[in-house]
Amino acid sequence: MRSVSFQVLFKLSFWCLAVVPYPSKMLKSLTLLCLLSSTQGWWFFSSSTQSVCYKNVGCFSNQAPFDNANGYLPQSPDKIQITFMLYTRQNNETAQNLKPYNSSTITNSNFAANRPTIFITHGFTDTTKSGWAQEMKDAFLQKGDMNVITVDWSNGADFFNYDTPTANTRVVGATVGNMVKALKDTVNLPLSQVHLIGHSLGAQVMGYAGDWNRGDIGRITGLDPAGVHFETYDTKVKLDPFDANFVDVIHTNAASLWEMAAGIKTPNGHTDFYPNGGKQQPGCSGYFWTNLKHLLFGEIEPITDNLSCSHIRAIDFFIESINSQCEFLAFPCKTYLDFVRGKCTSCEKGCNKMGYHANNKSTGKFYLNTGADRPFCRRDMD
Repeated sequence: MRSVSFQVLFKLSFWCLAVVPYPSKMLKSLTLLCLLSSTQGWWFFSSSTQSVCYKNVGCFSNQAPFDNANGYLPQSPDKIQITFMLYTRQNNETAQNLKPYNSSTITNSNFAANRPTIFITHGFTDTTKSGWAQEMKDAFLQKGDMNVITVDWSNGADFFNYDTPTANTRVVGATVGNMVKALKDTVNLPLSQVHLIGHSLGAQVMGYAGDWNRGDIGRITGLDPAGVHFETYDTKVKLDPFDANFVDVIHTNAASLWEMAAGIKTPNGHTDFYPNGGKQQPGCSGYFWTNLKHLLFGEIEPITDNLSCSHIRAIDFFIESINSQCEFLAFPCKTYLDFVRGKCTSCEKGCNKMGYHANNKSTGKFYLNTGADRPFCRRDMD
């Protein structure tokens, strides 16, 4: 069963309620304010600049532009316990543990430098040990003979507050960068063969990993990159086109947290896809007034389901795109309104395919519509 990214965010809300012995329905509505205030840093008052240094990954400061975690500094790699699990067609079920600072784990594994190499990582409160990451791994190995490496940093992602995982993305990204470098140095892996894929905070992790390798990575795919603590910050802080030779992004929950959304709105790749407008997805009841109604009646579970639905839909689209015969054909357009008005139905200026088969020759903003359930790609929508 999939881990729901927003469950821990709502733990914040329950903590807010804990100070009231017998909360009324009206007080329950204030949980939204508690949630917003915690993630926006309204409870953080320290302005002192600090830094920490860790072996192999260097030093990290909370000074601008890296002041997006409300003053929190990243934990150590040992504390986060980042793992790299290799799957190939020779071991598609039982993973082999790679270690960035132990080359024998690479040479004694099934890793082959002549194959495409895929890294997959998760976001807030999530894991790659089960759920969608394993589904994606299976889809890749069905597609071709590849090295698929899942990156788990769940010990550093599942926190009461959102600030610590935000800060931890920098250390995780640096460690992923070192793993890529170790593969290059040990078995001559061409960086052009490397494809980094991350969801939510994981997309920001992969941005740091790409920057760690001076932007020489072949491709980074951001699956609804986290917007909270990243949207308005410098490109050094978030995934951007300079992090790889090709950066493609799928925006499925691109709105502010005030609108009960989690993804980043602004384009941050060479190619940015906005399926169904990129804000709310068909089949997801994630609209503000629907969730507010649930909140007023103290119905928290439907809200967590609604909020996560559009956010994880980017994952669904990407997984389906790997082996589907149906192309997620997307059209270049200035706005979604122009798209729905039929002003962008031609491929004369270069269409693109959302997902695994995205073309690095067609850049800019692209729009398309999808179905509300599987299969999401519908030929009658091309």
